[in-house]
Amino acid sequence: MKTLSPIICILGPTNSGKTDLSLQLFDEIPSKLISVDSVQIYKYADIGSNKISKKLQKKYPHELIDIIEPNEIYSVGEFLKDLRLSLEKSTQSNKIPILVGGSMMYFFSYLVGFDDLPKSDPDTRTKILEAIDRRGKEDAYKKLKAKDPEAAKNIHPNDTQRIVRALEVMEISKKTMSSFFKRKKRFTPNVFPIVIDKGKGLSFDNELKVRIEKMLKEGFIDEVHEIAKIYKSNKLPLFNSAGYKEVSMHIDKIIKKDVLIEKIFFAHKKLSKHQRTWIKKIPNLKAFQSADTAKNEILEYLSY
Repeated sequence: MKTLSPIICILGPTNSGKTDLSLQLFDEIPSKLISVDSVQIYKYADIGSNKISKKLQKKYPHELIDIIEPNEIYSVGEFLKDLRLSLEKSTQSNKIPILVGGSMMYFFSYLVGFDDLPKSDPDTRTKILEAIDRRGKEDAYKKLKAKDPEAAKNIHPNDTQRIVRALEVMEISKKTMSSFFKRKKRFTPNVFPIVIDKGKGLSFDNELKVRIEKMLKEGFIDEVHEIAKIYKSNKLPLFNSAGYKEVSMHIDKIIKKDVLIEKIFFAHKKLSKHQRTWIKKIPNLKAFQSADTAKNEILEYLSY
């Protein structure tokens, strides 16, 4: 085993097999699973975020799952702080941390790094949100795209939370959000980052549609309805996420049920495109199309 405690990072676009690989590794090596997912952080967001079942979570406990309420906002800075604490726990328990998930901005912030972003300002944020209420988030996204196309390229048009944050950063700092991206070359010998990507073809599309159909059969619509009922609102930060946005719109009778699968499918296709855009920005990744091949490579890395 290496002198420095190894840290395994498993990233990739949606529906690529990351979770299955992480569970297999947990069965074979003394490890701690740490979720790197901007949706699984939310309580009650189980089906739509593709969390493993509560029963499996007892066997495969994860750090950074179910840590905030659906009506709360969670920043990259908060993620890095929580991640550091989880990594310290792993070290203290002599476990190998396995970071796994689909939030590429979180992975980028950890593996590459950002300049320190300005702190959020309530007055500025309120002003931006009021403008969105008047003119719509499409107008806000268009403004972001015109002033900071690089940041807009990495933010989903439905992700109100990150659109607002990017506009807020520009308003406060008078600099674009993308100007804060900084490649610090923070890679250390003990970090082993891999990406699993099966590709963009027909097989990927079919598997994604099957997964969406399964989510709906398992009660995805009821899950969203119940969350909106608990928090007495359908305008929650969680509901800006791919899938949750479309189901929320269906509950509001904006999207008909017969096109819901298609709408969720295209939302996840856009998400995978954004994920791949972020992946290209992260250097030194080892890429695999097969989880089995990736697993063998990881075990080989840990063996010397």
